[in-house]
Amino acid sequence: MSQTTNWVTQIKKITNSSYLDFIGVALVLIVSLLLNYHNTKYSFTWNKINYIFPLGYVSIISTCFSMTATRFVTKKNNLGNLIHTFNTMVAGTIDFLLGNLGALLTYPVSFFGNLFAYRIWKKKQYLNSIDAVFYKNMALGMVLSLVLNYLGFTVFSSENINWQLFFAIAIPAGISFGGTFNIGRMYPDNWFTWQFYNLAKIIQNIMLLNYANTAKYIFYLVNACLGYISWRDDKQLQDQNKAVA
Repeated sequence: MSQTTNWVTQIKKITNSSYLDFIGVALVLIVSLLLNYHNTKYSFTWNKINYIFPLGYVSIISTCFSMTATRFVTKKNNLGNLIHTFNTMVAGTIDFLLGNLGALLTYPVSFFGNLFAYRIWKKKQYLNSIDAVFYKNMALGMVLSLVLNYLGFTVFSSENINWQLFFAIAIPAGISFGGTFNIGRMYPDNWFTWQFYNLAKIIQNIMLLNYANTAKYIFYLVNACLGYISWRDDKQLQDQNKAVA
């Protein structure tokens, strides 16, 4: 066995381990507590009554579910797509409360994208090389994001558009849409898509002061590298087995 093969084998062991799942969740919890993010509140008035929503606690819980779901997807466990599907609506509500005005329009797209991936994985899991469908999904995702976020910024707000915030939100959302649409086809190279998305989301969440999510996406940068190496090797083994058959 070559040194390269040994190196890849070790990477795959780390990628598919449960230890990394706990490390990701622990990272979010530790950073959130140290920055006192759990005490973040959202105040609002409804029917002339003032309410206080524990935004920090809910955001941390949602982030932990998102972290767990992403780790399951990395390990090709379809439960991850199912968790993402239901957690998407909670994450969208949090983003809206934190200032992402287009969340009410964009997050439903992610909801159905994750649900679509879940249904495909239930039938068959097959790793694919990049093809025309990959690029079509990416283009569709970006167009949907720009249109829906523009509507969100204009319909839900009477103020002038903050273009810096608009593009900081719309571009990551577009990458996310395309990446989510491509999950069902299990492209190893789709992990590069998530790398760009993770970098953009780190910038976005720093702007929105969502420190729990900032920690999550820093972890995702590492996870996406591990996912690409593992899925690429699995794709090579899949092609070899197909050729032998």
